[in-house]
Amino acid sequence: MKQKKEISDIQAPIAGSWEDTLNKDGFFASAIDQKMTISRRIWGGNTSCCLICLQGKASFNLDAIQYELKAGDALIIDSDFFLLSREVSKDFKAYAVVATKFFLFAPANPASFDLHFYIMRHPTLRLPKATLQYLSQIFEMLKAKETEEEPEFQFFPNPFIRHITSQLARVFCLEIYDHYRKELPIAKVGVKPSTKENIVLRFLQLLRENVEKERRITFYSSALDITPQYLATILKKVTGLSTNQWMHILIIEKAKHLLLNENKSIQEVAKILNYPDQSTFGKMFKAEIGLSPIQFKKEINNR
Repeated sequence: MKQKKEISDIQAPIAGSWEDTLNKDGFFASAIDQKMTISRRIWGGNTSCCLICLQGKASFNLDAIQYELKAGDALIIDSDFFLLSREVSKDFKAYAVVATKFFLFAPANPASFDLHFYIMRHPTLRLPKATLQYLSQIFEMLKAKETEEEPEFQFFPNPFIRHITSQLARVFCLEIYDHYRKELPIAKVGVKPSTKENIVLRFLQLLRENVEKERRITFYSSALDITPQYLATILKKVTGLSTNQWMHILIIEKAKHLLLNENKSIQEVAKILNYPDQSTFGKMFKAEIGLSPIQFKKEINNR
């Protein structure tokens, strides 16, 4: 039987390269300790890593931004990122489940755009002690089921083990996602799923579909049948971000996807994203993530 790899062993260059690690259902679970060494990898946005830190600490970079993970923290990585693990304490211990988006979210009910972009900007989150204990129990049940031995001479394999482990993996990840959801400005202000929330979600959908070619706020306000001023006010109040900030988030995400997953040249990416030239695109890219597109490509090639 092929032995599963631990997260510390995985060097995944692009999205879609986890097939030799994920099980048939599209996930794997792993306990991580101090053996998690300094490493580089490209994290593809088709999979999510949901992790809880039980003890110790670790520092890492997502693109050019450095984060620290401490005992009691959760971490979600679910976008295209250049991931660099920097330092890990000797007593570090964490539980993690890596899964495909298809496994975690039904196609008709994906994670909302505002949650997706919140996680991009805030990948770590402090968990309540009770939640940490609850998630630890779920993970340990999952691993116990995975290693459960069936009686000798049993003619038919237990049909329930696979379903039980799949559901436990989903619960582990979705419970963590739910705690991130509670941190959204839209959740904190108490706005019901009404006009304002619907406007924000419709705007994010339109922006995702059109941001390569269309940067005018009037285009989006007209499509939503509201004034530009009202759209700007709602976005700031509900999400905490301005129209321009949302545009930059979407543009950067698309740029990273093109650079990492489709291996486009910088000139090609600039053209696809409708920038007048490579230099203008490069200045915007560096201002947003701290690396020029050329430096970003070099980091990929040096992984």
